[in-house]
Amino acid sequence: MPVLESIGLAALGWVASPLLKMLLDEGFASLGINAEKKLDEMEKTVLPVLKSVIEKAEDSAQDSAPRSEVEGWLQRLKDAYDGAEDALDLLRYDRLRRKAAAAARRSSGKRPTYNPVRSSSFFHVPKPVKWVIKGGRDMLSLQKIKLKRRLNKLKNIAGEAKELSTLLGAQPETADSRQTIAVPPQEVFGRDEDREDIIRRLKTEPAAAIRGTGSSSGIPIIAIVGRPGVGKTALAQYVFDQLRSELGDRQHFDLVMWVYASCNSNASEIMKEIIQRASIAGEPQDLGNLSSPEALRLKMNEKLNGKKFLLVIDDVWCDGEDHENSWKTLRCLSKCCCLPGSKILVTSQTDDAPRKIAAAVGAPVEHIVPLEDMEENYFSDLFIHYALPSGEINSRLRKDLEEKCKTIAKKLNKDPTAAEMVGKTIATEMARLFRSQGNLHAYLERIAQKDWSDDKTKAMMWGYRHLPAHLQRCFSYCSMYPKGYEFEALELVHLWIAQGFIKPDDQNKRMEDVGKGYLEKLVSSFYIQPHNRIHYSSGTYKIVRYYKLHELLYDLAEKVTRNYCVRIEGNRQSEIPSTIRHLCIPANKLNENKEEICKLKKLRTLIVTKGESVTSKEQVATDISNSLKKFSLKKLRVLVLELNLENLAKVISGMKHLRVLQVSSTSEFVLPESVCTLYQLQVLRIKSASSLPKRLNNLVSLRYLEANSDIISAIPDVGKLTSLQGLENFPVRKEKGYELEQLQNLNELRGCLRIANLENVESKESAIAANLKEKKHLDMLQLVWRDGEDNVNSNLDVEILEGLQLPPYLTSLMLDGYRGRSCPSWPEYQTRNIQKLALRRCGMLEELSRMDQNYPSCGSLELSHLSKLKALHALPPQLTILIIENTPSLVFVTKEDLHMSPADKRSIIEVMRKRMRKWFSHQYQESLLNDEKEMMNCIASMNDSNNNEASSAEHNKSVPAADVAITDDWERWLEIHERKMELIYNRQNEAKLLLPSTLTELWLKGCNITNRALSASLQTLTSLTRLSLEEIRTVTCLPSEDVLGKLTSLQAIILRECWAVTSLGGMGSLPCLRDLFLFGCPCLDSETTFLPSSLEIVTFASCADVDVILANADLPCLSDLMITHCRMRTALLQFGDLRSLRSLSIRHCPGLLSSVDVQELHSLEFLILHNCSNLEAVMNLPRSLKSLAIHGCPILEKESVEIDPLSGRRMLNGIPVEDSFEHAP
Repeated sequence: MPVLESIGLAALGWVASPLLKMLLDEGFASLGINAEKKLDEMEKTVLPVLKSVIEKAEDSAQDSAPRSEVEGWLQRLKDAYDGAEDALDLLRYDRLRRKAAAAARRSSGKRPTYNPVRSSSFFHVPKPVKWVIKGGRDMLSLQKIKLKRRLNKLKNIAGEAKELSTLLGAQPETADSRQTIAVPPQEVFGRDEDREDIIRRLKTEPAAAIRGTGSSSGIPIIAIVGRPGVGKTALAQYVFDQLRSELGDRQHFDLVMWVYASCNSNASEIMKEIIQRASIAGEPQDLGNLSSPEALRLKMNEKLNGKKFLLVIDDVWCDGEDHENSWKTLRCLSKCCCLPGSKILVTSQTDDAPRKIAAAVGAPVEHIVPLEDMEENYFSDLFIHYALPSGEINSRLRKDLEEKCKTIAKKLNKDPTAAEMVGKTIATEMARLFRSQGNLHAYLERIAQKDWSDDKTKAMMWGYRHLPAHLQRCFSYCSMYPKGYEFEALELVHLWIAQGFIKPDDQNKRMEDVGKGYLEKLVSSFYIQPHNRIHYSSGTYKIVRYYKLHELLYDLAEKVTRNYCVRIEGNRQSEIPSTIRHLCIPANKLNENKEEICKLKKLRTLIVTKGESVTSKEQVATDISNSLKKFSLKKLRVLVLELNLENLAKVISGMKHLRVLQVSSTSEFVLPESVCTLYQLQVLRIKSASSLPKRLNNLVSLRYLEANSDIISAIPDVGKLTSLQGLENFPVRKEKGYELEQLQNLNELRGCLRIANLENVESKESAIAANLKEKKHLDMLQLVWRDGEDNVNSNLDVEILEGLQLPPYLTSLMLDGYRGRSCPSWPEYQTRNIQKLALRRCGMLEELSRMDQNYPSCGSLELSHLSKLKALHALPPQLTILIIENTPSLVFVTKEDLHMSPADKRSIIEVMRKRMRKWFSHQYQESLLNDEKEMMNCIASMNDSNNNEASSAEHNKSVPAADVAITDDWERWLEIHERKMELIYNRQNEAKLLLPSTLTELWLKGCNITNRALSASLQTLTSLTRLSLEEIRTVTCLPSEDVLGKLTSLQAIILRECWAVTSLGGMGSLPCLRDLFLFGCPCLDSETTFLPSSLEIVTFASCADVDVILANADLPCLSDLMITHCRMRTALLQFGDLRSLRSLSIRHCPGLLSSVDVQELHSLEFLILHNCSNLEAVMNLPRSLKSLAIHGCPILEKESVEIDPLSGRRMLNGIPVEDSFEHAP
């Protein structure tokens, strides 16, 4: 055993804690041994002296005999702890193995063989144990004998603490009721002048900058340099936050981006980060196909093109030739077509790194800010901010305590990280002492006497030692990640669980929830730093929280685990002590370190990364496989392989302790059958696996399975995986092993469950057997039938839905393809918590239940493709979002509509015949044909309804069939449409759309609502923020000012393919409308269209006479305007008061015959002209213009665009013309 360094006390201290008793409790209980009295005695006599023994030893001289003795005792205690833990784990494995074997015999019909020793119920803890006596000796299995010996050994070594306490004169510790306190807000002290100076320099443009191109000498770099922990990142973040808050100020930056570099980053990773940061406000980015530096360079240039940006690169390194070559790849930053004034701000530990990087990328170093230590008074303020947060301490006492804190602050080497850690540790203990009326002064005095002056990590080590033992283990394990690595919560928690670090106080609590609680405690103590990122997923942006360690805290984690965790990176060599339990190593280093790794008999974590010298994936896979066969990996709990293995089966066989198996390979592989014997496996991540073994259902401990959803669906008898917490899709089949009943015992499922192919369920009993009501952790449920729109009524579907009793805490429910005529009659207690309800493709559904009674908490309701739905009764009272889509039989009409004169009805019915333009009907010819069938079904449905109401023969007028001799598709469509309109206005009874006043979003598509019915439905919606009408061909005019004027919260209106709309009604009276999208409104009367002055974003698509609307527009707030596929009345496009317009895009407008005059657009920065084939000129380009893109405008490009002889770039009136642009369709 190697001699431990002085760090040993802190590194091993966690084992001398109540964790000992927890392990002994569990171990003896699993053997059926009643050790309660002995353990109670241990709790009273041994546990109280453990901490005091370590504290006394720490106060001893470095090489003193007592200190050495305690360190040796701790090492023996930890070895005994690990040994007992492994023995207990093997016992668990053996029980799971026998359980799987018994299940296999039952399924095969074989009778189990009787063994009088082993038949004593291994499924529960026997109390008292059922001993088998033979020859006067207790007959136990070998595993039990080994466990009993190791538990006794652990207990005996722990008992030595009493002798050590006598030797050291340590006193037992009193009960410590640690409690967390509120985290003080993040603040920056003493850096205001530095911040203002950096911001001033960042905003100052180089005098020699050339308009329209990046500086010829590259983008200037400003560097913040200083020692680790001095506050470089905090200052850069301080600057970043200030400039990001000023993005609305057009004099500064268009884009600010933050990228973390670290010593392990390469150019490709940094370019990907830049692309992602530049894309957050734009289109989502899938960078999976961008593997080459050249592809990344082109994408990055595209993102930064025409922008004035600030790029912050935190923690840059340039140590050696590899780093310099990597940075040279980023020389493209200096050549991108960004705007003058773009800057790069970097932080680094030395001023040498920024200079080398600047030389590598071809950029000047404009200024270096050497960050000195904080002034003493500012540092004291920072420390007091964390150590004495505002609270219950009175001002007089606080003043006295502040003096003590100032003394302590002087010992922290002006290190902000140490100030946070030590301050928070003190604050926690002070809060406890204050509640128990302890001596606050004495506590601070003891700390003030500590000597931390000669080592900046001593103070942080003191804080670490005062963490609870379970948090010490969890924090130190983070050293397995690379420095600067950003991880998600569940990723780390899974590793903690695998190592046995998570010890729930309440056995009913989920391990993952307890682990996340541990993580938040480390965050609140400043050991781990959280930050948010924006990710794009499933069509929406979402905020994802990530975590990482500060550089100094990462060093601390490495220090306390150096004898137990080793991470080998790059070309650096690291010693691998025989004591290590956790190893991370590149694939190409396995053979080099083969002899040392072969000596590792107790390895618990092995992470094999890709490495840097991978030439042949196949050869590396073979080498890894051959190397791993020689290692002792039987005690592994975590195995992560970033490359595929040629022979995974032989590598993992015998890993009885394995909890996490992850194979991150880009190439497909077959998961071997031997995985099915890993009975304790909890996490299996194999996204590239092409198939799974049939016996995977043996893995009864499996909690998370990440793989292709299709191959997960192919697992037979998935119901045996009773610990599984995630099963996104379960398709029902009519074959054994895939029945709906497989869900019966999967009661740990959480999140979302999609049950597909419900048409394969044959009885209500099968639905009941699925036992959904016991799945208390599910919050989203999707029930899907394949043939929902076949118009085949199924009474069985109704029975199945009633049999599927809903989970009790369900918040989201979707029925897709349900074929019943009515909604299921679930009891109110099953539906009362549902907040989101969606009914899709329910082709036979004619009516809904009383939704106000059955779904009282529903806030979002979607009714989509319900072709037979004819009525909508009382809606949920708390509804905020309503989506009605493609419900052709649903009609909303008022009494006033029914009593209109025939002439008024005719004027509405025939509006499209009178106003529609030929160019528009040709453009939508395909839509006409698709729409025809739906209208025919709708007419048939309304005819049936009217016949039931004893309507006149007029209502039964024949409808033109598809083969009638109407040569023009448009004429035939108009005939059908007008017939439908006649039926709507000749109904017998009104049908209003009654909406709750809580509504904030209303989306109507493909349903029938009249002008008056729309007005009536909007009357009371004072909270409405978004209104979308799509394919509503029955509305000719939006509501009047009297109605729309009440919608004081309305911010966005979308009209899409509302072909009959001629007037926007009282839209001009909307006070808060910001976004207006008009798509396919060809009948709009341009002479009477007045837009509200509050608009900021407007899009016209497939509209007529847009030039007339814009010439008269008074839109002082408008910033973005897009015109596409529109027709103009005049040859010249001019604009009214658009003083704030920044972006103008004109696309696919061949009717624009002459020119575009932008003289009055004084704020215009971005102009796009795309596929305007007859456009001749662009007049009076403003000086504010930053980016001009022209494509597909042959006349304009031929007559006005020139080639600059020096740069070879296209130019228009001295402004560079881009060859392509990001958002062009």
